[in-house]
Amino acid sequence: MEFIQKKEMKTRKNILIVDNNCELEQLVKEPLLKQLENSGFSPVVVRAKDGAEAAIKSENQKFDVVLIDTEVPRLMDGGFVYGIHTYKNTQDAELIVISQRDSSDLPESLQSSKFFKKPVSPNELISAMISVLNAQHHGTGAKEPATAAAASKYAVDVRVINAVIKATTHVLGQFGCASVKMEKAGPKSPHDPMMGEVSSVVEIKSQAFQGHLCISFDKGSFLEVVSSMLMEEQTELNKDNQDAVGEINNIIFGNAKAEISSYGVQMTVPKVLLGSGQNVPCAQGSAGMMIPFATEKGKFYITVVALPLAKAA
Repeated sequence: MEFIQKKEMKTRKNILIVDNNCELEQLVKEPLLKQLENSGFSPVVVRAKDGAEAAIKSENQKFDVVLIDTEVPRLMDGGFVYGIHTYKNTQDAELIVISQRDSSDLPESLQSSKFFKKPVSPNELISAMISVLNAQHHGTGAKEPATAAAASKYAVDVRVINAVIKATTHVLGQFGCASVKMEKAGPKSPHDPMMGEVSSVVEIKSQAFQGHLCISFDKGSFLEVVSSMLMEEQTELNKDNQDAVGEINNIIFGNAKAEISSYGVQMTVPKVLLGSGQNVPCAQGSAGMMIPFATEKGKFYITVVALPLAKAA
């Protein structure tokens, strides 16, 4: 009787390495693959050269482990790292971070990661990756979400956020706000009131996302922009200048719309909300993220809120 030995089917494990000069990939890839030759899973290593490319690659592929060098370009000043626990293809990934900074200086979204201060030992790094993969493979790697936003398991496209950030800074620059600086982003309860006094909201929707985007200006930043826009110094919010927020945000969202639409995302016409303490009602289970910005005279805020996706019948 002839016996046929069946080849063991291995579980694929996808690893994203965010590394701009290939050093990190070269450090771990070959030793990792060699040590896992006889394991029950097959690791696939993908590299992104910066935060923007990491966002694109994580949009198209689910990752089990994300290894991040915090010194790569367009990472700490973009949307990817701040919403990594909320994006559909990285929300369940184990994060491993190496940095020249102290762990306490990392964004909140990276606080729960496995952290290594540079210079890092290759053996320690590879051992950490193997430990994570083994735990996932044997079902012992479950972990609590790092933020309240992660608990809702919503899918937000980081490219949409980045498109709005780019359009906002470009348009405000045209209106004379050349010193716009993005500050530390983080989760925000979608049930909390808006931070500014004049706001504009658009609903956005795709196959994987349903929610809204908001740009909210405090008094100082709004008057700064409107003064430049009307070519006359404005010192108070009044009926003569309050309509300008709609025009400003129409321009911003108009600039972002072409790029956002190319991702299969639909947008409504912006709705203006005047006065502090404004709120957009949203269902329980919603989640939010806010990115604050500083100008010379005030602050404004970009907020994205994700609503629970309706389950297919």
